Amino acid sequence: MPAWEDVSPHTASRMRVRRFSWTNLLIVLNLTGFVVTGFLQTGKPEVLSWLEFDKSAAIGRFHLWQFVSYSFVQTMDPRFIPWLILGITALFTIGNELEAEIGSRRYLVLYFSFAAYGALGHAVLQYFVPALFPSVSVAEAATLCAPVVGIAETAARRWPRRPVLLFLFIPLRLRTAMLLLGAAWVVCAWWIDQGLGASLGAFAAASAVAFFEPRIDRVLERAEVQRERDRFVEEVDVRRRTDVILDKITREGIGSLTKEERRTLKMASFLLSRGREKSHE
Repeated sequence: MPAWEDVSPHTASRMRVRRFSWTNLLIVLNLTGFVVTGFLQTGKPEVLSWLEFDKSAAIGRFHLWQFVSYSFVQTMDPRFIPWLILGITALFTIGNELEAEIGSRRYLVLYFSFAAYGALGHAVLQYFVPALFPSVSVAEAATLCAPVVGIAETAARRWPRRPVLLFLFIPLRLRTAMLLLGAAWVVCAWWIDQGLGASLGAFAAASAVAFFEPRIDRVLERAEVQRERDRFVEEVDVRRRTDVILDKITREGIGSLTKEERRTLKMASFLLSRGREKSHE
């Protein structure tokens, strides 16, 4: 079975050396976060408390940046390193593919939305787990779990039968790989105690996106069709009035035009230039 890159329609453009990708920049930021976290843990641990997500700070003291910043703070734990590598690999392959498919702007909205909803999921655990189990505490959230789970789930919903190499050597369909990866990721997140809530929150957000996005797209498409229809009717009306005005100019000269007729000519000129721009596109 071919690898992801072997079947992707965007492989050539994605592998060009000079092609900019927001996904690759996010990968660099996550790797930088891993290095910076190591220095901060030994030198300035108090700074990490400003970056990791904790409900008392993010919600109670309005440190709203923690809803995103926590995802770039990577856990300095040997148990987490294999999952960090897997997450970076998933972003490089699946993330780049999804960005090429839906566009950079929409991709970035999804990425950071999954991070934010992951933080909300972690906040739910921090609020309710101690209330139900007083002896259990939930640590601050860190790691890139939420964005990776959200992006991978979104891609799996779009291309469930796309072949992919799980762990870089196991050929599977993307939907099957996502189910296996998600189960393993939840176990790992629970073990590390910093990414379970974020992973569940991002998974719920990705499921909501998969449910509502096609419906939103249809509404937007219908609105665009209606706008195009209105523009067409407007152009027909302006052209009809312009023909009458041009006949008047031929008979009586341009000085005979009223203010309304001059506005009509300006509108016709604008519509003509807009049509030329569309033809060049």
